[in-house]
Amino acid sequence: MVYQGRRRSQRHLSLLVASVAVAVMLGIAGCHSAGHDPQLNTDLIRRTDKFFDVAHVSGSTFVIVGYDGRILRSEDNGNSWQEIARPSTFSLTQVSFVGENGWAVGHQGTVINTRDGGKTWTLQKSNTTKALFSVSFADQNHGWACGDESTWLWTNNGGETWTAERMEVSQVGLSEQTSLAVPDIIYYGVQFIDSQNGWMIGEYGNIRHTADGGKTWDSQHESLLDQLVEKGGNKDVMALGAFFRVQFTDPQNGIIVGAAGAIATTTDGGAHWQWVSREGDKSDVPPLHIYNAVLPGQNGNIVATGTNGLVLLSDNKGADWKPATLPGGVFTWLNGIAFSPEGKGVLVGGKGLILLSDDKGQTWRSFEEKKSAAKVAQS
Repeated sequence: MVYQGRRRSQRHLSLLVASVAVAVMLGIAGCHSAGHDPQLNTDLIRRTDKFFDVAHVSGSTFVIVGYDGRILRSEDNGNSWQEIARPSTFSLTQVSFVGENGWAVGHQGTVINTRDGGKTWTLQKSNTTKALFSVSFADQNHGWACGDESTWLWTNNGGETWTAERMEVSQVGLSEQTSLAVPDIIYYGVQFIDSQNGWMIGEYGNIRHTADGGKTWDSQHESLLDQLVEKGGNKDVMALGAFFRVQFTDPQNGIIVGAAGAIATTTDGGAHWQWVSREGDKSDVPPLHIYNAVLPGQNGNIVATGTNGLVLLSDNKGADWKPATLPGGVFTWLNGIAFSPEGKGVLVGGKGLILLSDDKGQTWRSFEEKKSAAKVAQS
């Protein structure tokens, strides 16, 4: 598989598992299945569009980012969208807001910032050219990002300056033999719940945790590997999967999702993770990749999204799962998802797909654009 212009044959097994997610995040290809997605009645939204993430800003405002640096903004819970002038044409992979302040990251080390709720954006100097896949801010000053080649960034001044660092292979937590064969790690997700406590996840089943703002990182994936070994698996072989997204609602309760339908939860801040059995869900056999999971509210509800129109629901912290109700014919990958505190949801993915929910993700409907709203905001 070619990734960022170079071939990593030494990691072919891991990248076979993670290849679909890499394609999604890099905008190389969508995941297409037989069938037809809902028709798009639009000038602004095109079937060739790839939307990688969406964030709730405040009130009824949401922001979408995607391929070629596209930015869309809605002030009515996704019922109409306005294209925002983009400061870069590099694809944007994730967006995060703290109040009216927001940051998005993407290819070639792209970091952009808004201070007016997504109406206008400016470039920030990231000090890296590596692809960035995730960004998280604990407040208006303290932020982190992560991406390709073990790269992670941090700032303590809202992104006015970013420091780029590399997680050394010796810190990864694999056995010495396996570490020698791993030149670097792709980190797909990062989340900080305050200025000190954060998690970063990625290839080879890696779960990293810091309690000092990123000065030091420890490994938290050993409990998951031990569970696999207890069932007769080999730790190094089992570690070749990938986690794509991490979400915590508070310092103790979190969830990670990833390749081949992997879901794990923790109730003690990641000191111990537990694999989640999805016996109640038969919607994806064999298991599909899960790209994202959000927790709308703090009552145990989880909404997870993935390949081939996969949207799964749990109302008991992942113990049981059921498929959400979607419009007919949704077969593309679904990546970005966000909710307002009132339960209004926006879900985005390949083929220009935007889905809307009014009930915390239980049911979804297709976005229908009014062509009169299809205009580009001027900065």
